[in-house]
Amino acid sequence: MMDNLEIKLSQLKKEYQKKYGLAVFDVEVKKIKKGLIIKGSVLTENQREEILDFIETGFKPVPTVKIKILSDPKQRNEIGWAVAKNKTADLKSRFVSNKILETGFKPVPTKILKRIKASEIFKNEILRILCKKEDQLLVQQRDWTIGWVDRKEVIVKKNNLYQEWKGAFVGTGFKPIPTGDKNKIIKEAEKYLGAPYLLGGKTKNGIDCSGLVQMAYQNSLGIILPRHSRDQRKFGRKIKLADIAAGDLVFFEKLKNKTSHVGLVYKNKSEILIIHSCRDIKGVGIQELKEILKRYKIVEARKVVR
Repeated sequence: MMDNLEIKLSQLKKEYQKKYGLAVFDVEVKKIKKGLIIKGSVLTENQREEILDFIETGFKPVPTVKIKILSDPKQRNEIGWAVAKNKTADLKSRFVSNKILETGFKPVPTKILKRIKASEIFKNEILRILCKKEDQLLVQQRDWTIGWVDRKEVIVKKNNLYQEWKGAFVGTGFKPIPTGDKNKIIKEAEKYLGAPYLLGGKTKNGIDCSGLVQMAYQNSLGIILPRHSRDQRKFGRKIKLADIAAGDLVFFEKLKNKTSHVGLVYKNKSEILIIHSCRDIKGVGIQELKEILKRYKIVEARKVVR
């Protein structure tokens, strides 16, 4: 049984290495008097769940599990703090050694950076450091987004910034749904009209669908939603399409490849209008819902503020 567990943990680590470039996955199996114990640390709750799903398929007695989740701020597993020092900087979705990225004195290939761009960080933003590798840091933003940033893009701090970082996280998980002026959300989203589509982008120089939603809520009402559409779907209250109003969120799935997408309801009168950032229209624009449904299907609609 112990051999099977060790083999499975090794397989999982290899899978994460292939997907993310570096596996922050330090888990081991040990024998104790009452059986086996699995201990160590993983990066996300999903990684821990994969281990639990495996051991529940036939291990008796079920091994004891004591695994820390590095991305959970409540577990206080950070190894330091940093503050972004430039106007904007890329947060990368995977670790790719700069030894691979750099090609002599030429800049890093744009195609590679676009493919691994997860989000952006802004000047003076506080970042929670979870791991260090070469000249890169694995950091967590206040919306809990995780990614790699070059060491030269930040200032590492000796003092603990947990309270400031935690205090800034004012958004997700609220119950009941808060009230807010949804016209402010729409006006904020309008500021990005014409901005080009950029995967992982959050500025007028380039922005993606979930980035537009996040910036619209954050800059208008101070509500910090998660960075990615799949996580934004976990918050607020599910509503019927007939009940949507300006400022509500509509989540889509692309008909061809099931890519997830999100947009803000702009108006709901004779025609439902959606403001969103999309590759098909090359950036941020306003479209009738019936036009969007030629390429997407609706998954659900959610109300984040009343």
